[in-house]
Amino acid sequence: MNPAYAVAVLSSVVFGTADFLGGLAARRASTFTVTLVSGAAGLISLCIAALFIRGVASPQDYAWGSAGGLCGGLGVALLYRALAIGPVSVAAPVVSLVALSLPIVVGVALGDRPSVLAMIGMALAAASFPLISNTGSHAGPLDPRAQRTMIATALASGVLVGGFLVCIGRVSDHAGLAPLFAARLTTVVVFAAIVLVRREPAWPTGVVMPTLSAGILDSFANVAYFIAVTRAPLAMVGTIVSLAPAATVLLARFVLHERWTIPQRFGLAFAGAAIVCVSLG
Repeated sequence: MNPAYAVAVLSSVVFGTADFLGGLAARRASTFTVTLVSGAAGLISLCIAALFIRGVASPQDYAWGSAGGLCGGLGVALLYRALAIGPVSVAAPVVSLVALSLPIVVGVALGDRPSVLAMIGMALAAASFPLISNTGSHAGPLDPRAQRTMIATALASGVLVGGFLVCIGRVSDHAGLAPLFAARLTTVVVFAAIVLVRREPAWPTGVVMPTLSAGILDSFANVAYFIAVTRAPLAMVGTIVSLAPAATVLLARFVLHERWTIPQRFGLAFAGAAIVCVSLG
C-alpha cells in the first residue's frame, strides 16, 4: 500500500476534528470571526511546520496556494450558512458529494486512471455521505424559497471545498509549505476584511480554545493532504480526504453523546471500506 494513503487518512481525520471544533465555536460566535481567528492560529502552526518541511516555490505555486485559500475559506463559511438554513441531513451530503466529485473529475482529466477496486472505493465513499449525515431528526418542511437557497449555498460550498483540494493538489512537489502559508494568509486577509465591513467582533469570546484548536488542526490537515497528494493520484487522495465527515460524526458520538442511527452505522462502515479499497487499489 502506498504510504501516502495513510497520510491521507490522517488528513481526513484531522479535517473532521477541526470541522467539529469549528462548528462548536460557531454555535456561540460569529462564523466570520471563528474563521478569521482560526485562520490566524493556522498561520502560526504553519510557520512551525515550515521549519521541518522546506522547498522552493515558484510564482505558480503561490498562485495555486492563494486560490486554494480563497476557495477553502469561503467554502467553510458557506457550509456553516447552509447548515444554518436547513437540516444537516440535506445540506451535508450535497456539500460532501460535490467536494468529492471535483477532485475525481479533475484527476481523471489530468491522467489519473483508478483501478476497478479504487473505483469501487470511490462509489462507496459517495454512498457513505447521505448515510453518515442521516441523524434521524425530523425537522419540519422548509419554505420552498429557503430550501432553494440552502441547496444553492450547499452546492457553492461543495464546489469551493473541492476547488481547495484541486488547487493544493496542483502545487509542485518541491514547493514546500510556502504555498500553504499563502493559502492561509489569503483566508485571513479576506475574512479580516469581511469582519471589518460587517463590524463583527474580532475575537470569539467564550470559545477561544475550540477556535484556536480548529485553526491549528486544520493547518496540520492541510500539510498532511499536501504531502499525500504529491505522492499519490489526486482522485484517490481526494476521495479519502473527503471522508472527513465520518470523523465529525464519531466525535459527536463520543463527545456530545449523540446516538448513531442505523444509517449512520452503515455509512461509517461504507467509509471504512472505501478507504481500504482506494488504498489497496
